[in-house]
Amino acid sequence: MKKTSYILGIFLLGILLFTTSFNQALAYGDGEEGDGEEPGEEDPKDGDQDGVDDDIEEENKRYVEIWFGDNVVEMASIKRTDYKKDIMDMRIAYTEHGISIAVSYRTLTKVNVSECEDEHEEEGEKEVEYKSCDGEEWIHELKLRFEVKFQALIEYVDLNENGAFDLENDTCIEDYGINSFHPIVYTPINLSDDSMLHYFLINTTDGVFATHIYFPEEFTNVNGILVAPTQIKIDIEITNYEYIDDNSQLALFTKLFTDDYYKEKEDTEDEKDGVAEAEKEVFTDNEEYMGIFSWKETAMIDGIEMSVLTNELEVECEEDHIWRLLFNYPRGNHIYHDPKIGIVVGQITASEFPMILIGPIAGVAGLTIIATGIFISKKKIR
Repeated sequence: MKKTSYILGIFLLGILLFTTSFNQALAYGDGEEGDGEEPGEEDPKDGDQDGVDDDIEEENKRYVEIWFGDNVVEMASIKRTDYKKDIMDMRIAYTEHGISIAVSYRTLTKVNVSECEDEHEEEGEKEVEYKSCDGEEWIHELKLRFEVKFQALIEYVDLNENGAFDLENDTCIEDYGINSFHPIVYTPINLSDDSMLHYFLINTTDGVFATHIYFPEEFTNVNGILVAPTQIKIDIEITNYEYIDDNSQLALFTKLFTDDYYKEKEDTEDEKDGVAEAEKEVFTDNEEYMGIFSWKETAMIDGIEMSVLTNELEVECEEDHIWRLLFNYPRGNHIYHDPKIGIVVGQITASEFPMILIGPIAGVAGLTIIATGIFISKKKIR
């Protein structure tokens, strides 16, 4: 009898734990940390109301330096800290082979040294440079490098009606090369007193294909999308493409380059962080840092939001780590789509999960263990 009462007491305790945690989770969803903030109310910790606390924005602000060349723009984005920096280099180029956006990432750490050395060392992927003779030096370490290139539009008839271009099954009508461009247009936009949004427009000479590239120095919303200072937002615009066939649609042929391999994932990093939804992503990593290329699973087709299908990621040249990816758009005269490319620093571990989530999980686990215990006890009695 005592044993039964003991089990029943634990069972009720599990229910209480689950209910309390669940109610906390609901409260958390209504405002920050369950503070009861009404929807639509301005957050005093978020001066620009972009969904990111001002302290976090200040901690992650970056300086951006820009160099212009023939058919190329190079940028270095540097974190604004004293002893632990990182540099995100970006290179935009447009040639007869398409538009490419290359990203590399490296860390810099200031260390004290006993004597001055004028050296440059390279060992594998580690690069060390001695910058000064005043007892302090910056150590550079290369972490990651990858590239995305938009090469062509493929007009095709979807014979098997699966919404995606299949070379073996569908009819290819035209391969429209993205290969002739107007000079790049650069527009700096003020985000705050000390940070900018760098906007680049690259347009083909016939006006059919354009890329709008946004590179911020702090967290900001671009067309309703939150963009981190280690991300580049790329709006793809296709306007008045002259379809040859009345029943055709378009696919954007994209190539991916990396020093390692790309992998696919359904839940993007921004979806996990709760700042995006309905996205897909491919990534390359080195177990410490991640290079991501993500995109919304919808695009605006003649002003209507419609689904975008992608072919499975395919290896074009395994030795050189070149991959192929196709974006399939519903037919339209004006197509607008918004991928992102960037760096994710660090991974969330189980110890970083908030207690607000662990509570309901623990409650369910407790109920499961208790129920199992009751079942086993009854089975033993029988």
